[in-house]
Order: sequence, then C-alpha cells, then structure tokens
Amino acid sequence: MLTFDITMVIQIIEALIMTAILNVILIKPVMQIFKEREQKFNGLRSEIEKFTRGAEEALQHYEQRLNEARMEAHQRREALKAEAKAEEKKILEVATKEAESLKSQMLSQLSQQLQQVREALKSQVEVFATSIAQKLLGRSL
Repeated sequence: MLTFDITMVIQIIEALIMTAILNVILIKPVMQIFKEREQKFNGLRSEIEKFTRGAEEALQHYEQRLNEARMEAHQRREALKAEAKAEEKKILEVATKEAESLKSQMLSQLSQQLQQVREALKSQVEVFATSIAQKLLGRSL
C-alpha cells in the first residue's frame, strides 16, 4: 500500500522546482533558438524564391530576345537572298546582252568573210575549172 509522508511531498516540490529551473535555463533558450532558426530559414526561403523568380524572369527575357534576334537574322538572310537573286538576274541579263551582241557581231563578221571568200572563189572559178579539166583529161586546154 502507498503511504504518503513528507518525503513524497518534498520530491514533488523538488520536481516542480527542477522543472521550473530547467524550463528557464534549458527549454526556453532552446525553443528561442528553434524559433530564430525557423525565422532565418523562412527569410532565406523567401530570398531564394525571390532570386529564383528573378532568374526565371531573366531567362524568359533572354529567350525572348534570342528569339527576336533569330527572327531578325532570318529576315535579314531572306532579304539578302532576294537581293542576291536580283543582282544575279541583272548580271545574267547584262551577260546575255553582251553575249547576244558578241554573237551578232561574230555572225556579221563571218557573213562578211564568207562573202569575201565567195567573191574570191568566183573570180578563181574559171582557173579552178580549167585546172580540174586539165587533170581529168590529162592534157592542157
């Protein structure tokens, strides 16, 4: 059976005093440190989120500018291609005209030379005919 004497009351009082002392010396400071840590972590977490948002915004801005630069480069490339094709067409037209001019010039020169050769041959037809006839007949005419 349990007996209640003064030692039990003293032990209860000692336990309450020890609890109060430990609460003041150990538990409250440890709890305060936990609260401070939690506040620090919350502050760091909010800063990390802020930096992350800033980095995401910067990345989106960079990607947007990169896409704009790509589009501008594509447009410039297409414009330069069109310009080059126009220049090529002009050069080909000039070259074709020059070739046609040279062709007509050469044809004219060949025509004149052919005419001169014909005239030269016409004047010598009688001599050639006589020479051929002499060779065929084997005697002079």
